[in-house]
Amino acid sequence: MKKTIINIFAMTGITLVALSMIAFFYNATMLCLNTVFQALGVNILIYSGIKLISKLEISLSLLETGIKLIYTILLVIVFGYFFSWYDNLPFPVLIAFTVFILIICELLDMLNLKIKIKEINDLIGNDI
Repeated sequence: MKKTIINIFAMTGITLVALSMIAFFYNATMLCLNTVFQALGVNILIYSGIKLISKLEISLSLLETGIKLIYTILLVIVFGYFFSWYDNLPFPVLIAFTVFILIICELLDMLNLKIKIKEINDLIGNDI
C-alpha cells in the first residue's frame, strides 16, 4: 500500500512538472490549485487501472502496453471534458502530454525493476 501511494504521488509530481513546462511554453502565469487535485484524482484512476491490467497477465507485452495506453488516453479524454481541460490546452497537446508521462513512468518502473533484480542477484551471489 505504501509503495502504491508513493507511486501515485510520484506520477502526480511528474504530471505537474510536465504541465508546468507546457504552461510555460503557452506563457501562462499560474497553475490553478484545483488542477493539482484533478491531476491527483486522474492519476489514482490511471495507476489503479494499469495495475489491474497488469494483473491480467497478458502474454503479449506489446498488447498489454497498448491496452494500458488506450485506457489512459480514454481516461484523460473523458476527464478532460469533465474538468474543461480543453478550454486551455489543445487536444493533441494533452494526448502527447499523456503519452510523455506514461513513457517516463514506464522508464522509472523499469529502472526500479532493474535495481531490484540486481539486489536479488547480489543476495543470491552472497548465499552461494
